[in-house]
Amino acid sequence: MATQELQLQLNKFEGPLDLLLQLIKKQEIDIYDIPIAQITDQYLAYLTAMEELELDVAGDYLVMASTLMAIKSRLLLPQSKVEELDGRGDEEIDPRQALVDQLLAYQTYQEVSHYLGQQERVQARYFGKEPSAIPEQPIQPLVKGLVTTTELGAALGRLLAQQVEDHAFVNQTIDRETFSIEAAQDWICTQLQAAQGERVKFTALMQLPVTRQQVISLFLACLELMKNKMITCYQNDTNDEILLNWEGKAHESVSG
Repeated sequence: MATQELQLQLNKFEGPLDLLLQLIKKQEIDIYDIPIAQITDQYLAYLTAMEELELDVAGDYLVMASTLMAIKSRLLLPQSKVEELDGRGDEEIDPRQALVDQLLAYQTYQEVSHYLGQQERVQARYFGKEPSAIPEQPIQPLVKGLVTTTELGAALGRLLAQQVEDHAFVNQTIDRETFSIEAAQDWICTQLQAAQGERVKFTALMQLPVTRQQVISLFLACLELMKNKMITCYQNDTNDEILLNWEGKAHESVSG
């Protein structure tokens, strides 16, 4: 059988385990069934080549050489002699097992290292950016006495509760709604314009003989007019009457 020529680049290995793995991979040897005699001869030939080139041979390479030679010697001994030396009776022991375990662990570390190196190269193509601070929105303080929709809604709740208590909605027949929000807006605009600049009480708009649905329409109309800045609502103090003021143009109709 012709001896397979093996060429390895000298002085490129990270240690004896790295060299052994390269020898095994180059010859496509089963790592679980290493031909120790062959591998030992090639390993020693590599160390000899390093010495001939006057390269420093690290101590751990020499330790591995001794280990390989010891394993080779044990495999050459009769099995009965090996069992006698180990003192383990009939239990079969493979002297290569410890070396195989080291090689498998080292191979795993190599694969993980290679993967992490790939990820580092991929990540190097990206440029990070510090998170941008979201500018804080300045809080716009309300004009003193100006009422928000929250206070307006609370006033509506109190008004409806009072009307229920006064039986304003008792025994009422619910008909089809004809008082639209647009019509309610026009009605509010008319009332406020007729006040000629005077503020009108919010509750005064609701004191007419109206149904619950019409009260809701009037309330929603107030919200819409506030949104469009056609009216403003004021309150002199907490729990005081809410006053509506006209801010739109004279004779302006919302419903067109």
